[in-house]
Amino acid sequence: MLTLFSLAMGCVLVLPGCSAWPFRQKERTSLITPAMRMAAIREVGPRAEKSDAQQQCEYCEQLATQIQTEPDPIVRRTIQETIAKFDQPLAERVLLAGLQDDDADVRVACCRKLGERGKPAAVKALSTLVTEAEEIDVQLAAVDALGKIKSPESIQAIALALENRDPAMQYAGVQAMQQVSDENLGNDVAAWRAFAASKLPGTDTGSIATQPENRSVY
Repeated sequence: MLTLFSLAMGCVLVLPGCSAWPFRQKERTSLITPAMRMAAIREVGPRAEKSDAQQQCEYCEQLATQIQTEPDPIVRRTIQETIAKFDQPLAERVLLAGLQDDDADVRVACCRKLGERGKPAAVKALSTLVTEAEEIDVQLAAVDALGKIKSPESIQAIALALENRDPAMQYAGVQAMQQVSDENLGNDVAAWRAFAASKLPGTDTGSIATQPENRSVY
């Protein structure tokens, strides 16, 4: 998984957008502890709103470079939470690459931040986690994030959670559907499945006539 993340980050940094980070990265020594690195990273966050676009881009490049060689997952999570404060395309790409991190907590953090950003470009990657992530916490975080991204694609991605036999996933799917839609179908999983099916291309997109039958499975 770490190899996949490194490859993803390599692709991120060669994409156009920002010029190369102009300052040499400080040489790390054994005296620089993870706590010290996290403290330095957190100092960057407050600069997000005060910096112009070029400065934001440079901060993002610095963080994107650092995360590639950061061995501590807690520090990597801090980097992702910090870079999410920047409204830059590179920040979005780093968060998407973080969905392939080998640490589940990092992936959960990336899901949450992508959900907060609410950009439809993240739907495909999040939907993959709904069906393929091995950890239930990652799956649930992906479903929750999809509920914050209002798009037709989000509805179909959330529907994957409703097909899962795990009651926790179905519950998360219902909660996400309630967020992403204007329907009020209660906790009826079958009704929400029908709602998602009605939103498929080529299907009548009118409101669901059938009322919920309280067939909740949780």
